[in-house]
Amino acid sequence: MKVKDQSPIFFSSEKIISYLTLNKFKGMDSNIFSLFDLGTLIKRVLSLNFQDKIWVKAEIASCKIVRGIAYLDLIEKEEGQSDKVIAQQSAVIWQGTLQKLNGKLPESITGFLESGREILVFVQIDYNARYGLKLVIDDIDPAYTLGKLFQQRQELEKLIYIEKLHEPNKRIILAPVIQKIAVLSNDQAAGYHDFVQQLSENSMNYAFSLTLFPISLQGALVEETVLTQLKEILISNNTYDVVLILRGGGSKLDLSGFDSIKICRAISSFPIKIITGIGHEVDETLSDLVAGISLKTPTAVAEYLLYHNQTFEASIQQIVLKINDIAKNKVQESKVKLLRFQHELSLRPMRVIDRTNTKLENIQKFLPNLVHNRLKKEEVKLSYLERLIGLVTITNTLKRGFSITKVLPDNKPLNDGYEANMEIETIWEKGSFKSIIIEK
Repeated sequence: MKVKDQSPIFFSSEKIISYLTLNKFKGMDSNIFSLFDLGTLIKRVLSLNFQDKIWVKAEIASCKIVRGIAYLDLIEKEEGQSDKVIAQQSAVIWQGTLQKLNGKLPESITGFLESGREILVFVQIDYNARYGLKLVIDDIDPAYTLGKLFQQRQELEKLIYIEKLHEPNKRIILAPVIQKIAVLSNDQAAGYHDFVQQLSENSMNYAFSLTLFPISLQGALVEETVLTQLKEILISNNTYDVVLILRGGGSKLDLSGFDSIKICRAISSFPIKIITGIGHEVDETLSDLVAGISLKTPTAVAEYLLYHNQTFEASIQQIVLKINDIAKNKVQESKVKLLRFQHELSLRPMRVIDRTNTKLENIQKFLPNLVHNRLKKEEVKLSYLERLIGLVTITNTLKRGFSITKVLPDNKPLNDGYEANMEIETIWEKGSFKSIIIEK
């Protein structure tokens, strides 16, 4: 079959293999061939049917470049069975073609030819009786690869929203002050150095503790290294305030490694806030979509961290100013109170003297009357007492019928005790008489 040089006709790897059986050795007298004759016949069949180059779509299973020549294994998997290979073929890109493609592709040829990537290649079918069939790649259509990546990205983005991977990490609250930072990047990347410079040369003199966890920034190892380093952060003895994923700008193919659904799931479930700074202003990966905070560039991440800490410092300064204002108001209020107390204290002695003078004047004014009245009251009391005393005199007592008995000769009261033959004297109103106690 000869493919006309019109709009490309696409052949899968499986179809190419099947073409080998289209001609059943027409015109041969015997069905027994030597191995070389069979190889020659196969080459003739291929030469007749594939005189021109054709477009073939396939997936890269592996690729290695030796001395400027790229050796690839191309495969095709059964649709819906991601691991079942239904066709496989070797391919080669000669040194001259490789140099030409390196200037045409949106990224370096080594990055573009990564395992797992679907490509559309313009090939010449070459067969050698000794070395077998191989596809000599003359051109690559990057638009096809970008289209497949875009299609895959759209499907993964839908999956992210179905699984709600875009929500969990955004709900994690950042520490008020960020100091201990885990950085997933590469010390050879310009974006990482820009970030470090921006952070270390800040005008506020903020200090940060950075720990670099190296990752691959493009190609097939992005997923593996990111997942590995996220696990390393969790098992480390350090407690980080935030985790950063940083990569400078690049083409969509360069950044496609960060569209991994496994990376997205790891970021979504990570217990520490993750901030991404991947690519340039217009770039957004699926990792950006699920990260707690997504910023455009590594430099923008540095600016955000500085702003975050500056916001905290400003809030503290506002509190300090408020405390100062409160303290000033309290001091002013105390001064006013002190002045008022001072004024009151200066007036208090005069008030006490005035009140005392008033009391003295009142006493001086009312004292004679008070003394006179008091004397009158005392005279009445004395007169009353005098009458009472008069009532209890011995004479008056005897007049009321009482008598007094005394023991002679000492004139002691009889109530001190008495005995037989004791001489006593009894005194009464009319007189007295003496007697002797005969019997006790």
